[in-house]
Amino acid sequence: MKKIFGLFFAMIMMTTFLIGCTTKKEAKTVDLDKIHEAVKETLGEDYAPNRELTMEEIENLTGIKEDNIEKIIAESPMISVNVDTFIGIKAKEGKGDIVEEGLDKYRKYLVEESMQYPMNIAKVNSAKVIRHEDYVFFVMLGKHDDRQEATDEERLEFAKEEVKKVEDVINKFFE
Repeated sequence: MKKIFGLFFAMIMMTTFLIGCTTKKEAKTVDLDKIHEAVKETLGEDYAPNRELTMEEIENLTGIKEDNIEKIIAESPMISVNVDTFIGIKAKEGKGDIVEEGLDKYRKYLVEESMQYPMNIAKVNSAKVIRHEDYVFFVMLGKHDDRQEATDEERLEFAKEEVKKVEDVINKFFE
């Protein structure tokens, strides 16, 4: 009986020790303004968004409500012929799923339902939602592929490489 009690007591102590040694991973805090500036710097003249989107526009486009957002930077071009868009959102704690879902919904709408100028199809199809916990980004950015002889597949690959540049910039802030 003493051995059983001793073994039971040792297991309780070991469990308590292990629980005490585990640490909760803290969410990384980054500055959306710095990410935005780094994206703009990386793309240089190929960063086309020059108009801030209103919260009403964001809600209409994505369904994301302002009460799920702690901070947002959202830009698109003034001229609707160009589709370049940057949306960076720091969701309120625990609301990253809701924000990601809204941005995914917007991307899906653009790809599957919206009417696009032929020159924008590759860029729209390469748009990407990037998430790091409660930070969520929608990027449809980069240089326009002006090669006259390029195939649709080559244009799509070019657009994906442009988005990848932006994704790499964003990801560096979360390393």
